[in-house]
This record gives sequence, C-alpha cells and structure tokens, in this order.
Amino acid sequence: MMRWVRQSVLSLLVWTVAGVLITAQADSSPIGVALDQRVIDLTHTLDADTTVRLKAQLAALEQRKGAQVAVLLVPGTGGVSIEDYANQLFRAWQLGRKDINDGVLLVVAKDDRKVRIEVGYGLEGTVTDLLAHRIIEEHITPAFRQGDYVQGVVAGVNDLVVLVDGGDLPEVAEPGFPTGAIAVLLAFVLGGLGGVLMATGALRWRRALIATVALTVLLAIFGGGREWPVYLFVVPLTVLIGGATFGALWMARRVFYCVIGLLVYIAGLLVANRSVEVNFLHWLAFPLGALVVLGLYLILFVIMRDAWRKSRTGFVARLLAAVAVYGVAGLVADAGRDGWLLAVPIASFVALIIFGKVGSGSGSHSGGSSGSGSSRFSSSSSGGGGSSGGGGASGSW
Repeated sequence: MMRWVRQSVLSLLVWTVAGVLITAQADSSPIGVALDQRVIDLTHTLDADTTVRLKAQLAALEQRKGAQVAVLLVPGTGGVSIEDYANQLFRAWQLGRKDINDGVLLVVAKDDRKVRIEVGYGLEGTVTDLLAHRIIEEHITPAFRQGDYVQGVVAGVNDLVVLVDGGDLPEVAEPGFPTGAIAVLLAFVLGGLGGVLMATGALRWRRALIATVALTVLLAIFGGGREWPVYLFVVPLTVLIGGATFGALWMARRVFYCVIGLLVYIAGLLVANRSVEVNFLHWLAFPLGALVVLGLYLILFVIMRDAWRKSRTGFVARLLAAVAVYGVAGLVADAGRDGWLLAVPIASFVALIIFGKVGSGSGSHSGGSSGSGSSRFSSSSSGGGGSSGGGGASGSW
C-alpha cells in the first residue's frame, strides 16, 4: 500500500513539474506575457469599455479577413530598441496565419514615449511602411502629445482595420477536421471499444482480427486519399494502441471511468467552442490542477490514517511537526491572511514527506484509494505566422 502511495506522489509531482516547464517554454515572449487576448495593457491606460470595444473590433476583423492584429501597451522596452522589441514579440507570438503571415502588432512604450507598428510579410503590400508612418505621425502621436492615449490607440487601430479590410488576402478557411485525422481518431475510438469488449470476454480475438482488417480497409478508403497505402499501416497500429490502452484501463475500473469522464469533458468543450468562444487554458488546466491537488490531499489522508493505525504517539508527534512548519511558514511569509493561506500548501507538502516515511518496508494495509483521474485568442492564440522582416514604422512623441 505504502509503495503505491509513494509511486503516486512521485508521479503527480513529475506531471506537475512537467506542466510548469511546458508552460514556461511556451511563453518565450520578451515580456514574459502570453498572447491570450488581442489587447494587452500593462500600463492600465485604457479603460474597460475601450478595451472591450477594441477586442471586439479586432475579433470581427479576424473573422472577416483572417488577419490578426494585436495591441500592446507597456511601460518601457527595458533598454531594447522598440524595433527589435516589437519584432521579437511578433515572432514569439506568431501573429498572422501560417504561411500567410498576415499579422500586425501595435506596440506603445508609454514611459519611453515610443510607438511601433510591426507588419508581417503577408501585409507589407497593404500596410506599407509609408502608410504605417503616416498613421503614427498623423493620428497616434498627435493624440499622445496631448496626453490622450486612448484616442491615439483607438485612431491607430481604426486606421489599421481600414487598411486590412481593403487588402487582398486569402479567404478565411472554414473550421474543419481533416478526413485523415477523423479516420485515425475513429480507429483509436473503435480500437478502444474493442479492447474493452475483449477484456470483458464479449469479443474473441479472431473476430477482433477480422473486424480490424475490415476497419482498416474502410478507413483507408475514407481518409487516405492518395496516401491510402500509409493508412494500411497507421490504422491497425492505432487500433492496437487504443485497444491495449482501454483494455488495460478496464482492469482498473475507477481509473477507466475517470479517463472516460475526462474525454467526455474535453469533447464537450470542443462542441461548445463551435458556438461559444472557450478559453481552453482555464477550462482544462485549472480543473486538472485542482484534481492533482485533490489527489495529493487524498494521498496525504491515506498516509495519515496508516500512521494513526501504526502508532498514535508517532502520529501526534508528526502532526505537531507539521503544525509547527505551518506556523513558521505563516510567520516568515509575514503577509497577513494571504501569508497564512500560502503556508497551507507548504505545510501540507512537508506533512506528505513526514508521514510518508511511516510504514517503509511494512506490509500492506487495506484502504481506499482515489485516482484523479474571453476569447479564442487564448491558449492557442497565435495563427502560426509571426514572420516579419521588420516592415512597419516607428515614432516618438
């Protein structure tokens, strides 16, 4: 029992650290801010109504033309020229559609009194350097000199929207799923169903083999196209992976139902995203994080229960040690109520280590175990573009 608990703790910690590292690598922008919305104001200059209106305006433009326009207000560029700063952001955020690069980035460095319009390759013939310079000199910086930053930003965005609307850009691709991907997904799902049926004894291996051959032929015709020979290998391999995965999960029913629930939840988000814009970062990462935390606390409960059964004196001693850690952490934090709240996870982690030493090398105990398991710009906000040769214009006021 204790060995399983320790392995579960280690696995949860590894997944948590991996998630943090992936998130850190995904955000490679110079300002350390992900492009999760079309208008980002780190200077708190724009009022809420203006921000909402600009976001809606740029979202409608992207829906009409496919081009991505983003606005960023920062206090300063940290000593970097605004041209390099804007170009780095443009590439990090991958503005514009892939292979079209129809993105535009308006950067305002308020304290540096600098402004820059960075234009992707695909729009350099529409938002030329001359036009970008005129937008800055005639509409943006005059308003900035008078202290009216809201009007300057709004005027700049209006001009860019007019120019992009008049540009000759490729049609916006209708959202859809490639038939090849659908074929592979169906192979995985049907393979998983077959694996469960074989695990329950409702399907024999000979019938499963015949069904796999028939399924391979049908899906190769459906999704293969000219590359149908490749699917003769991909489909049965996918069926085997799906069958082995869900067949093994069926042997641990609680885990199986947790995985099914998670897949149904993700499918529900995908369906909802077709009619309502869904922030996948919030609706996936946060619930999964909550499940991880819940799982850790359930494991801690099991460990503490085992410690209580072994030695009540030892349990009380370890509990007092954990409480002492909580008190020290709360005093060191010295942040009022927030500090004491921050001390809770610290003390819990220490308690996990203290109580986890109980029962090392001991026999098993029977006990319950539990397994856990704004806008479309967010999460996968970039369009896959981000190629800019430095086209655009800069200005100051």
